Amino acid sequence: MKNLYVGLMSGTSRDSLDGCLVSFENGLNVLACDTLNFSDGYQTSQDQAYIDKEITNKSIELVNKLIEIRRDNVVAIAFPGQTISHNDDFSLQAGSPETIAKETKIPVYSDFRNFDIAKGGKGAPLIPHFHQYLLSQKGTEQLVLNIGGICNGTHLKDEEIVHSSDIGPGNCLLDATMRNFNLGKFDSDGLMASKGNVDNILLEKLLHEIDFLTYPRADDLSLYLNLMETYKKFLAEKNPEDVLCTFVELTVRKIEEYFNFCGAPAKVIFHGGGTENKYLMKRIKEMIKTEISTIDSLISSKYVESAAFAYLAFKERAVLFR
Repeated sequence: MKNLYVGLMSGTSRDSLDGCLVSFENGLNVLACDTLNFSDGYQTSQDQAYIDKEITNKSIELVNKLIEIRRDNVVAIAFPGQTISHNDDFSLQAGSPETIAKETKIPVYSDFRNFDIAKGGKGAPLIPHFHQYLLSQKGTEQLVLNIGGICNGTHLKDEEIVHSSDIGPGNCLLDATMRNFNLGKFDSDGLMASKGNVDNILLEKLLHEIDFLTYPRADDLSLYLNLMETYKKFLAEKNPEDVLCTFVELTVRKIEEYFNFCGAPAKVIFHGGGTENKYLMKRIKEMIKTEISTIDSLISSKYVESAAFAYLAFKERAVLFR
């Protein structure tokens, strides 16, 4: 019986392609998960033709790994593509759902963000519908925070979404700092950031630069990377530990701001790559002073977004390609 969906996800950090095979009969059932690394240079490439080809081919490879003997039971693939640019009117995604459908012989749901914009949304964040499905419960108020390249939040009360929005930088500035100082792709466990000191002058400048942002909103990655370009000379004169520590504090401040905007719910649940940054999570706990947990008891934090897009395909919240 056809009841399975493949969800794919490459976030704004472009560090890897995640995928999962799931069903939604009698709740979420995760059958398989896997991750593929992209080719060298993909993470920082500005060549859209190369990005198109890479995300398409890697998606086909990952789908074939995930479905193996279950191919005949797969209803559809959820392919969000790779975000190139995004605003409230149009979202540009790299990748070819038509090619994926042709090569796998499985229908593909794609163009999720423009589908949402056409329905009156902002095209991001899209994951709140999955948060609602997976986590909402009567008599419970909670805030769900996804720390990816960009951080977004969903405020749930009872079984309804009260509010959702992108809220600030997640890992994007931290990862870019590591690359700029030739220190690797990411700060493992936040170890380097933990050894630094917050540059309060820089922090206040950064907070002032993004003070105009309101909720709800959908942030484009360029918004934050342009901050780094603006303060390029200033940052180059600092030691990397202090820059990382300051960017962690910026992320924490924006999370605290949204937490307070939502009325400081007693329960806060995290997922996303940022949960692996122990120093970042320590600072969040110190700042918001409430019960925090991760989503891992239900699904591995790494695969929440790929499962979320599978759910959106299940609910037909996208364009279908055959």
